[in-house]
Amino acid sequence: MKMQSFDWAVGTTWISVVFLAFVCSIQAEEKEKIPPTVKNAKDGAEMIHITGGRFLMGSTRSEVDAQFRDTGLPQDWKTHTLDEEPRHQRTVEAFDIYKYEVTNDQYKMFIDATGHRSPPHWKEKNSPVDKGKHPVVQVSWDDAQAYCRWAGTRLPSEAQWEFAARGAEPAEGQPSRAFPWGNTWDRRLSNNASLHAGRELLSAADWNKWYEGDQKSLYPLTFPVGSFPKSVSPFGLHDMAGNAWEWCAEIQAPYPNQGAEDAKKKNFRARRGGSWANVAMHIRSADRQSAAHDDLNIYTGFRCVKLP
Repeated sequence: MKMQSFDWAVGTTWISVVFLAFVCSIQAEEKEKIPPTVKNAKDGAEMIHITGGRFLMGSTRSEVDAQFRDTGLPQDWKTHTLDEEPRHQRTVEAFDIYKYEVTNDQYKMFIDATGHRSPPHWKEKNSPVDKGKHPVVQVSWDDAQAYCRWAGTRLPSEAQWEFAARGAEPAEGQPSRAFPWGNTWDRRLSNNASLHAGRELLSAADWNKWYEGDQKSLYPLTFPVGSFPKSVSPFGLHDMAGNAWEWCAEIQAPYPNQGAEDAKKKNFRARRGGSWANVAMHIRSADRQSAAHDDLNIYTGFRCVKLP
């Protein structure tokens, strides 16, 4: 009887050891999947190193058709996607990019250090109460540039931004990711207008009704950065979809050359990613929407890049 108890105890211990080893192995594998980060000395921002590579930038008409079927967006809105054509192959060199959008706390550090103006919706030099970890918004392209100079960084090019959001070139015959998390739309995976409305907003009238609703006094409806971990990009970046539009470096100009001289609006800078106030069309990773370099709105912030 004692021997049987001993055998049972030994067997149980062996199973426990094997199980523990299995769990540790799984944890190690999961840890390997987490991209390593380094911190930018000036503002403490976590940066992820992207080794660079090739990818398909922009969209084809058939990809847009599929995305509109998936999201239920009105067919006449497709005219807003024409600036994503032609889809073309791009090569991106290695760079470091902020894991999260620049936050109110980080922007306050910049203001305190430089005396730069604060966003208009702040109370003097103080960010909104309890929103220190939210992305800073209502900053112009010029403001973002000033921050980058202070932080020793720069704004991403459109190619760097889209590569970071969509990942490397997919397998032959497979479309690039429509969203950072994949090809299927889910309003619950990012901070967007349909999430706040609790339903898909599929017409301008429906969007206006929501936008002018009771919640307007609470604008901007940003979330703390990193609040949607299921929406991270293939490189582990957060909030590449929704929360805040993100300024890019260049004037928005037609593909594939993106020559500033070909731009319809010479002082309009590219923005990417959509915001808390946008529907699925603008949350797509290939979507482009420009704004004047001095524009201040409660939808737009930025993240930074740094060359290794």
